[in-house]
Amino acid sequence: MKSKLALVLLVSLFAVFMIAGCGDGDDAANGVETHTVVGIFPLTGPLSTFGENSSTVAQLAAADVNEWLEAEDKGWRLRLEIDDTQTEGPVGLRKMQNWFGDGVRFFAGPQGSGVAQECLAFANSNQILFISPSSTSPALAIEDDWLLRFCTDDQVQGPAIAAAAQAAGITHMIFSWQGDTWGDGLQGAAQTAAEGLGITIYPDLLRFDPQKEEFTTDAALLDEYVTDLVEQGVALENIGVNLITFEQAAPYMAEAAKYDQLHEVAWIGSDGTAVSEAILQHPVASEFAAKVKFINSMNRPAEEVAQSNKDRVREHVQETLGRDIDAYAYNTYDIIWAFALSFDEVGYDPEAVREILPRVIDEWSSVYGASGHIVLNEAGDRAFADYDYYVLNEEGAWEIVGYYDGATGQINWTREIY
Repeated sequence: MKSKLALVLLVSLFAVFMIAGCGDGDDAANGVETHTVVGIFPLTGPLSTFGENSSTVAQLAAADVNEWLEAEDKGWRLRLEIDDTQTEGPVGLRKMQNWFGDGVRFFAGPQGSGVAQECLAFANSNQILFISPSSTSPALAIEDDWLLRFCTDDQVQGPAIAAAAQAAGITHMIFSWQGDTWGDGLQGAAQTAAEGLGITIYPDLLRFDPQKEEFTTDAALLDEYVTDLVEQGVALENIGVNLITFEQAAPYMAEAAKYDQLHEVAWIGSDGTAVSEAILQHPVASEFAAKVKFINSMNRPAEEVAQSNKDRVREHVQETLGRDIDAYAYNTYDIIWAFALSFDEVGYDPEAVREILPRVIDEWSSVYGASGHIVLNEAGDRAFADYDYYVLNEEGAWEIVGYYDGATGQINWTREIY
């Protein structure tokens, strides 16, 4: 799959983007000005599935933009470059710094909040505008910074996780999560929401290193915590585990599968594990996830607008990568268009683009948005969203079984699983 993605990247770069060099310049061969956006996505590491999806979609969007520019006889073209953050903050920062040295001032990505946090101070100091399709940490909801996010922060997802736990009959919740900007923020939001619903939080919390790959100890401790609750008189069917991580969920669940009673408790995930390719491809983890009805909340694309690009984007990912799309990839398509339309209006000027971009994306997405209508709040984040619930069904495919309505706080089931 990695080789297929590399081929797609190479072909697209040759076919669509004509020059190499600075962020804003001329294409001598074609006599037109070029403006550069760099997609900093995790093509390797724990978020690689999401990064591959967003990279592929960004290329589609850039091709569409250049087709529009040519049809409208515009005097410039968009150049897109893709670079791998490896899902690591220092790597993402280094990539941003390198491209900044080449004159680039606009970036699509990064995917995760930890990498976005690492890049933020440098971007703020140098007026670099970057837009993430999927960074959700509440800690990054900052007014007047240079990070915009086309998704809601986890103050919305936390209640969606708690609502799923309540629907599953959970009265006692055990948390296990990766300890970084994203994981800490989402765990805190989910715990607060769960407590608000009367769910008791187990006092021993399983926080782990986000780079961890082996979970023998974590699974053993989790089994001990469940045993402790059972000895206190809590039924297995009323115990739940909220696992907040990325593709590390596959080895984690493979270890958990070794303990009989961990098959009997409810498992709740998050957007980090929704449509996880790592779980899907792991024979033990996938069987375990299906058995325990591992339910995952994922930002739900807004209601389709009049001339939505949603179907086009979804079909492109299916044809190119051979898998279902994640919701955040739709945001990536809209990010590229937001930059392009802003460049067309005010040029390759970070201050001017930051000033008009919220209006530009509001107007364009209300008609064409792949992710639906985008309205940004004071912090530059998407202002509102619902959350789809994904489970791995008996056929071994990720299925949406309902969604959490952010306005009403209610779950609307398409297929009740509890």
